[in-house]
Amino acid sequence: MLSKDQTLGKYQILDRLGSGGFGAVYLAMDTWVNRKVALKVPHQQQDEIVDLLKEPRIMAGLKHPNIVELITVERKNGIFFMVLEYVEGEGLDRLIRRERALPPTRALEIGLDVCSAIAFAHGHQILHRDLRPANILVNKDGVAKVTDFGTSRVLEMQHVPYAPTRIGSPPYMAPEHFRGRAVFQSDLWSLGITLYEMLTGTVPFYDADPLKIAQALTSQQIVAPHLRNPVVPKAFSEVVMKALAVNLGERFLSAQALLEALRRLKDSVARETRPLGTAVLSTGMSGPHPTLRAATQSRLCRFCYRQLPRMAMVCPNCGEKN
Repeated sequence: MLSKDQTLGKYQILDRLGSGGFGAVYLAMDTWVNRKVALKVPHQQQDEIVDLLKEPRIMAGLKHPNIVELITVERKNGIFFMVLEYVEGEGLDRLIRRERALPPTRALEIGLDVCSAIAFAHGHQILHRDLRPANILVNKDGVAKVTDFGTSRVLEMQHVPYAPTRIGSPPYMAPEHFRGRAVFQSDLWSLGITLYEMLTGTVPFYDADPLKIAQALTSQQIVAPHLRNPVVPKAFSEVVMKALAVNLGERFLSAQALLEALRRLKDSVARETRPLGTAVLSTGMSGPHPTLRAATQSRLCRFCYRQLPRMAMVCPNCGEKN
């Protein structure tokens, strides 16, 4: 364990950001360029170098705005560590704990960011295997970034097209993942659970015993998000439930397919919430209408998408200010 003000080469430890099963993460200062970075230090320092390099070698090929960037890998004072982009913000898990259910528009934006990252990773044959709110960082501008590829696996479709181990976080694991046959669609299930948690404040099933979660997935039906939280649009709820289909044939077939569904959802929301003073003309195009008054314009809440009463500033359905 590193201590504050300790140095590893040119890096000065500023704080401890967190710890997981595979390593601890520290906030550090690169004293050569005066830049804050995150140092990920594996617990198992005695592992062979080829094992320690698995995660950084996976991350090295994943340059994407919604994936935390790997800067370099070093070994100083006998300590192996990864140097990562420091994301100034907070983990999605903390955000959910603080705010409970997020407004659907915010959950959708985060979901789009994460799905874009996962689609990119899958395009490089990388299965994340541990996608969950704790491994998603939201920066101060609201942009989400996926991190922690420590349990990721390169899937070679010509040989073994699935990950044969059960490594992961049980509340976010797909049914096939529990059976040791995680595939790309298993990441979509994990994203579906993450969307579900953002919209409702909870995961569908939780138990200290992973076997009970696995049993619940096949014996109990998941309650749709809009039934747990009435501010969730049914269309959004349907997308989430398709990501959570137990049968792989009924689930989204790819991250790109899920991403396109989320984009369509965002576009439909944008169409339904045209700015005041805009009307649909007979040509089918939209433009300013000088006689249209705000008092008579039909408006939808930008958070729950339900119709607002005339002149209402606060939505009576979800309580959010518009």
